[in-house]
Amino acid sequence: MNDFVPDASVSLQWFLEDEANREYSLKILKSLASKHAVVPTLCFYGVVNGLLMAQRRKRIAEMQVNGFLSRVQKLPIKRVEQTLDQIRKLPLARETSLTCHDAAYLALAMSRNLPLATADSDLLKAGV
Repeated sequence: MNDFVPDASVSLQWFLEDEANREYSLKILKSLASKHAVVPTLCFYGVVNGLLMAQRRKRIAEMQVNGFLSRVQKLPIKRVEQTLDQIRKLPLARETSLTCHDAAYLALAMSRNLPLATADSDLLKAGV
């Protein structure tokens, strides 16, 4: 079973139907039937924050936020804790001009030799 690292941008597209180019993220979601996702803990903060922002902008209802979060909990997603030392040693953020959040996804994918699934163009460029 091949694992992969999805970031919050691709994970949010699973639930936000008005997102552009959503087909890619839905393929990633479908692949969870035979694969597992590995994410840094911060991914869940990003997903919850994105859903709350969508709710505030009236893109989705509060009831949908709760339903989406229940569905996320049932997905085969393994959370990986990153220590402060690992976070501090993220030169990828400096080298690539990524945020530390985005660099954490890239570092996890690189450290485990896993593919990165993202809808973020800056992260895609840095991962190449």
